[in-house]
Amino acid sequence: MDITTIRTRRLLTFATAALLVAGVGACSSTKSTSDDAEKSQTGPVNMEFWGWAPYEKIVDQWNASHPDGKVTFKKVPSGGKGGYAQISNAITAGKGPCLAQIEYQTIPSMLVKNTVMDITKYASADMAKYVPSAVSASSVGGRIYGVPVDVGPMVLFYRTDLFAKYGITEPPATWAEYRADAEKVAAADPSVKFGTAPGDGNDLAAFSLQTGQSWYSTQGDSWTVGIDNPGTRKVAAYWQDMKDKGLVTKTGNAWDPQFDKAAEAGKVLTFVNASWAAGGLKSDLKGQSGKWRVAPMPTWSAGDGKSSSNGGSATSVMTGCKTPREAEQFAAFLSSDPQAVSTGIAGGLYPASKAGQDDPALTGGDPFFGGQKVGDLYKTSAAQVPTTWTNGPTYQQVETDFTGAIGQGTIPDAVTKVQASTVAAIKQLGLSVTNR
Repeated sequence: MDITTIRTRRLLTFATAALLVAGVGACSSTKSTSDDAEKSQTGPVNMEFWGWAPYEKIVDQWNASHPDGKVTFKKVPSGGKGGYAQISNAITAGKGPCLAQIEYQTIPSMLVKNTVMDITKYASADMAKYVPSAVSASSVGGRIYGVPVDVGPMVLFYRTDLFAKYGITEPPATWAEYRADAEKVAAADPSVKFGTAPGDGNDLAAFSLQTGQSWYSTQGDSWTVGIDNPGTRKVAAYWQDMKDKGLVTKTGNAWDPQFDKAAEAGKVLTFVNASWAAGGLKSDLKGQSGKWRVAPMPTWSAGDGKSSSNGGSATSVMTGCKTPREAEQFAAFLSSDPQAVSTGIAGGLYPASKAGQDDPALTGGDPFFGGQKVGDLYKTSAAQVPTTWTNGPTYQQVETDFTGAIGQGTIPDAVTKVQASTVAAIKQLGLSVTNR
């Protein structure tokens, strides 16, 4: 194992700012590498940027206004479908991009592989521009490994016509009210489902995030895996009970053809997910325009002001980039330049930028949702996401294991199984790990 890998893994074992403040300079090898690159860089800067979001127009905007800093965008498959493997393999071969789109939950995994660069000294001054949860998600141990681009604030999508049909006068504000409304609908017609249950690890993580209890933390110099924590157990038990009572659909995603079929038949009333899910509703259920509305995500306690986020990504500077300062400047442009943010919104991204959330495209009424100003709800939700969540170093393993376990048994059983398999997976990385 080379010294860079050892240093990177040592940094990862200390995943909180308190533990890293004193020693990060000794644990990270990116500072001297980037300093040397800056000293040797002269003349026009050419950088490659790899990702799967519709970033082409933003890159064109940058190139038009920065003639000495050209960025070339390469479209790759989404991360879980091979994009991350392409990026990692290219970096290993010395042919990697200077910048890449990295989902928040994958940043620690990429750090384990030593493929993302610490850009704290370049990016720290910009972080106040973004919602706190996105800054937290772009960081490991208080060090910054990406500039936040977009977030997925969670909300409740619901059918006003079906609410009226079943005598529900207002959207449920708490999960207890959600259950009570679901039981009311089931009593009237057992074939109608109130909503959908989490179907994979990504969904379950989003619901768990709302409780404020993270799946990972550190204790001394070791990762502590706490997937099987009280908050997640509460979430798992709640949704398993909803499934057992037949109150929710078997499929957990609004973009699933089975959900579309049920929605078209008036057999499902709600869907709890991120702002970006509105795009799926609009494209798949065009005939229901005007029937849907948006409300805050139900909370566990009345008025507790906690929401959640599902999805989102950062622009990371990759190991081997010879122009990290210029790369961070492009990343900041993509995330905060008003024109660039507007272009991203047009492409379906909900901005992590606080100012971007006030873009005119997000503040007007949405015809699909009966003219409702849904952007106001997205903005409020984004500001209420807990910052206590820590992402772990084996995201793909967690997602794969959860999907398989939920498909084979109960959600609570899946939590127990994935707790154990995640501890084992982190051990295989050579990192110190304990059970919570």
